[in-house]
Parts: sequence; C-alpha cells; structure tokens
Amino acid sequence: MQKKILIAAGGTGGHLFPATQLADELSDFQILFAGHKLHTSSFFQKERFPYVETCSAPLGLRCFPPLWKGYRESRELLDSFAPDLVIGFGSYHTFPLLLAAALSERKLLLFEANRVLGRVNRLFAKRASAIAVQFPLNHKKALPVSWLPWAEAKKKRISQKEALLHYGLDAQKKTLLVFGGSQGARFLNEKAPLLLAPFHKEWQVLHFTGGSSEKIRAHYDRLNISAYVCPFEQEMWRAYSAADLALCRSGGGTVAELAHFGLPALLIPYPFATENHQSKNGDYLVQRGLALQLPQEAASLERLTAEFRLLCIRAEAMRQRFFREEIPRIPFAEHCRKELSQ
Repeated sequence: MQKKILIAAGGTGGHLFPATQLADELSDFQILFAGHKLHTSSFFQKERFPYVETCSAPLGLRCFPPLWKGYRESRELLDSFAPDLVIGFGSYHTFPLLLAAALSERKLLLFEANRVLGRVNRLFAKRASAIAVQFPLNHKKALPVSWLPWAEAKKKRISQKEALLHYGLDAQKKTLLVFGGSQGARFLNEKAPLLLAPFHKEWQVLHFTGGSSEKIRAHYDRLNISAYVCPFEQEMWRAYSAADLALCRSGGGTVAELAHFGLPALLIPYPFATENHQSKNGDYLVQRGLALQLPQEAASLERLTAEFRLLCIRAEAMRQRFFREEIPRIPFAEHCRKELSQ
C-alpha cells in the first residue's frame, strides 16, 4: 500500500517553496498539504498539489478560538487521512496541525530554513524525530540537509550571456540583482534606483519588486538606468545566472541560493524578523567572506553606496573563494524515505 505524507505548510514563500520542492522529490508517495490560507496564497501551486485548509491564527490567548477550531479540524484530518509521516515547515499557519500530530503521536519531522529555530519549530522540537536544518544548529535533533534549492529544475545554471538575452539586458554592462524575498521589500524598492544612478553607464538592474512594479520601472527610466523590472520570478536560476552581484534580504532560502549559485551580495536583513534571524542568516555568509551585510537602520544612501563600492572591489575574490562545507549533508527527501521505511 502506498504510504501517506502530510505536509504542514503555509505563510510566505520561505515556508512554501521548500515544502513544494520536497513534495516533488517524494511524488511516489501519497502527498497531502494542509495549512492556513493555502487557498489564497500566491506561493502555493493549488493546481498541482491536493490540499486541505485548516484554521489558525498568530499564537496568543486572544487567538484561542481560531486555534482551537484549527486543532479540531486537524484531529479530524489526521483521523481521516491517517498519514504515515507528518512534515512541518514552521509558521503559525501550521501550529494546530503540528499540535494535533504531536498529541496523537504521529511520526513527525520538522524543517528549519533559518539559522535559529522559529517559535513553532521550537515548540515541537522535542516531539519531532529530527529537525532538518541548512545552517549548523546546536540541537541534538538537528539533521544537516542539502542547501536549497532542492529541485533539480531550480538548480540550473546557464551562461550569463544567455540569461541576459532572456531578460533583454545588455551583455556589455554588469548586472545587479535586486529582490526582497517572496514578498518584496519596500526599502530595497525605494533605494535601489537611487543607489544605481551614479553607476548607470556601467551597471544595469534585474529587479523583482514583490508587488506592483510600474512606479519602480518608471523611476529607473527617469534615472536613465537600464532595467528589467517585474513583480516576481518563478525561475530564479535564470536571474542568478544573469547577475554579477545581488542586493537583497537574507531569508534562509535566499542565503542558501546565494551560496549555491556563488553570487556575492550586499545583504540588508529585514529589521523586524523574529529574533533577528535574517541578520544571523547573513552572518553565515559574511563570516565566510561571501557577502557584506548592512542593517537597514544604518543603510543611508551614502552608506549603501560605500558598501556597494566595497562589494565591487571584493566581488572577484568572493567568487573565487571555495565554499567549504563544514558538515556532511544528506538530501531531506532521502531522510524522509528512511523514516517511512522504519
């Protein structure tokens, strides 16, 4: 009989992108997604994966009614679907599901994309058989797994010339990749055109805004900066192939992809990230000489320009630096299969 896997995921692309990549790797099992607001998420491919919507809310006493409702829905789902393995990808969107799985003693695995455990993952770490991690984590259940992206289709590398041709950009200019993660970043959207204005003869930009892009595209036009601007890019491997440098946030998935593609970056961590986890993610690359990092509160245009100039100077040495793995890693899908065979 085909074994069943319940994937608990929801929220931003940082949670859903690795979850859907894992589902593709485990397509020979019966997969069901469950979580809060999956039906309205632009990051979840509803046409590709079966899913069940469950209620949830930010953790706290004032949110007890929707959390309780989500817990009851989750218990019913676990009873009807009867998964052999539950895999949690964090965020409050999955809390009722993971609580129900823990209390019903279902086999449970967790994935943590960041350098510190998120609140929901911390709550269920004791109950999980393992916590799949990208960054070294001082936890007895930490299981180092391969850097994102996991899907072979997302690991592609093409020539820079071919990638620039795809975006209609000039192969004679250097290219800065600007993006703020799956939801974009207003700060980067506002600052990037001003940053590049003095460099417009040598540099062009590939900018994914995370939302409406018309005003930002017009801003680049007014400053005479060659630019490809759009809200989002599904095939980020093309963008990484096209770019010489990046200006971006430092979410777990972003940092992993920068490491995979070997792209030097100036990181501006999201200042309101829980427990400052984006800054800690970025530190991992900074400490290995693969990136520069600047807190948003210190990122005046003058300081940004100075850091960008420094990145340009150091970029070639960064690209040539061999990324040495400190710990042995296994594919997460491989470990999931191992759990299901026991």
